[in-house]
Amino acid sequence: MPDERTVHGAISRHAARQPDATALVAAGEPVTYAVLDRASDGYAAELQDLGVRAGQVVPTLLPRSALLAALQLAILKCGAAYTGIDPRWPVERARMLVEQTGSPVVVGGPSPATAGLRTYRPEIEDLAAAADRGGGFTGPAVDASEPATVFFTSGTTGRPKGVVAPHRAVTRMFTEGGLAGFGPGHATPQAAPLPWDMYAFELWGQTVAGGTSVLVDGDHLMPGMLRELISRHGVDTLWLTTSLFNMFVDEDEDCFAGLGRVYTGGEKLSPHHVRRFVRRHPEIPLYNGYGPAENCMLTTTWPLTEADCDLPGGVPVGLAAPGTRVILLGPDDKPSAPGESGEICAAGDGLAVGYLGNPELTAEKFPTIDVAGTPVRVYRTGDVGVTDDAGVLHFLGRVDRQVKISGHRIELGEIEVAVRALGGIRSCATIAVPGPDGSAQGLALFYVPDGPAEADGGDPLSIRKQLADSLPSYLVPAVVRTISQLPVTGNGKLDHAALTELALQPRRRGRA
Repeated sequence: MPDERTVHGAISRHAARQPDATALVAAGEPVTYAVLDRASDGYAAELQDLGVRAGQVVPTLLPRSALLAALQLAILKCGAAYTGIDPRWPVERARMLVEQTGSPVVVGGPSPATAGLRTYRPEIEDLAAAADRGGGFTGPAVDASEPATVFFTSGTTGRPKGVVAPHRAVTRMFTEGGLAGFGPGHATPQAAPLPWDMYAFELWGQTVAGGTSVLVDGDHLMPGMLRELISRHGVDTLWLTTSLFNMFVDEDEDCFAGLGRVYTGGEKLSPHHVRRFVRRHPEIPLYNGYGPAENCMLTTTWPLTEADCDLPGGVPVGLAAPGTRVILLGPDDKPSAPGESGEICAAGDGLAVGYLGNPELTAEKFPTIDVAGTPVRVYRTGDVGVTDDAGVLHFLGRVDRQVKISGHRIELGEIEVAVRALGGIRSCATIAVPGPDGSAQGLALFYVPDGPAEADGGDPLSIRKQLADSLPSYLVPAVVRTISQLPVTGNGKLDHAALTELALQPRRRGRA
């Protein structure tokens, strides 16, 4: 049997122990652990014949499905890592990510993004039929420290960064003594976007623990759909980004009835919505979950109470998740004492191997520091926090221009790089537009055209359309406006407050 600390090793062991238990529910139909394991064996053998080997990163361009899960599992059995690419993304974006992997084969397609590349899609896509002919695959020995998956995140240079997560980073939170709500008898919807680390949380979190992942049809989980999943498939553990959580509470706060627990995060929580949930559902534990992809999925969690809503700095982000250690570093890179702010750094089994093909950035963001005389490898998040006397972590803000909106981590500089590449732009600035609670709710782009804005397709509507052709939707600003010059403060720096005020004003013919 493969190492149980690997994703495929854990699932294979569950297939041996409880073969008839439901691993997945797809299109309303159950897929047992035995079927998932045997089908992935067959696909792994075919991938190995095509040249997939240990240490490679194989892109998948398929929609959410049981087939996709089985193929990703097959890639892992070959000793390789997978990266999920949304097949609906702009061709240029998808091709850029595929090229970064350097893989000899792409799973899915063919599509314009894979032109000239070898693609693989199995002849037998029904997992039960594939399981009948599969089984018995013997792959290379894989250690839990080896890469399992790559998450591409926004980059300041305009080139997405590939975060390489090892197996143990995925499995660490779902072993015995891990997060509540995972394992036999538990079920979670899988609705997070394919390229995101919370996709792994919702899919592998349950299946490596012996529970059930229920694949959601379509792009988004909505309140009515949640009600159905609870009643039909016994969903009892839920993850929602902060924005979705707020929307669910606003639209249908009773849709959570029947759940055993809710995890939410990805952005600063709204005390107003947390208070409403806690009062309406005192019997359902609500957890704040915080963490960057570089420390896979979650770095801290915190069971929320109504008292947390009254704290001056907002609700806490909590205590370290299983397999994780949190260290705050002050200006001298020495650990901060309780009550002293510092940069939040993560350590432990959740850490990424590094950035794909970027050893310089890996060395910069994953240094080894001295903690009480012991060398510790950490990830510097760029977030600022403080711990209270009980060791509970509180988030204070960012040290750079990175924001999170609807769970997506966004480098504002990446958008500006894309805008300048369009031509006809003298200068530009992208800002995060705050919502009523002060957290980032959307993006606004202001640009100074190099000539009349209407010339050569340089009007705001055309600019936005061109960005939509090259960037995923979450990176395309909702507000795009021309401006005669970018405002600056008295010390000559960009006046973010003035731009925010302009962004919040009613739109006038697409211009500021």
